Amino acid sequence: MITIDIVEQLIPNPLTMLVQLCSTLVLFLLMKKYLWSSVKEYLKKRAEKMQEDLNAQEAARIAAESDRTAASQQLMEAGSRSEEIVAAAVREAGSQRESILAEADREADGLRKRAHEQIEQEREAMYSDMRREMVEVALSAASSLLSSQNAEDLDREAIDAFVKEATDGE
Repeated sequence: MITIDIVEQLIPNPLTMLVQLCSTLVLFLLMKKYLWSSVKEYLKKRAEKMQEDLNAQEAARIAAESDRTAASQQLMEAGSRSEEIVAAAVREAGSQRESILAEADREADGLRKRAHEQIEQEREAMYSDMRREMVEVALSAASSLLSSQNAEDLDREAIDAFVKEATDGE
């Protein structure tokens, strides 16, 4: 059978342990001399890059915030300008409405005045025609009764005077 010494397996050989410690120390010193400055430089550059990224991110956040504030300000200004434009359009429409109504009133007054004048002219023409007809009727009645030419001129003048007196009395 095979015998295995467990104590020898659990406790390492001091010489092996010393060699391993020395080799680890040599590796550590070599690494410190040749690699440590490179690793420190790499870590420093990495930290600087991370800080630059953080600064750029903060600057971008601040720029975005200012852009958002400017956009909301422009939106508010556009809203107020649109309200001013609508108010101006309403005022302009009101003034145009007033001017159109005033012009319509003037035209209506002119039409009423012309219609009144036309009615007056037609009334005068009707009265004139009526007088003439009355004179003609009176003359024809008088001429049929008297059948005289001289008397007809006198009668015509008398009837005209009578008609004028009758119409002036109205």
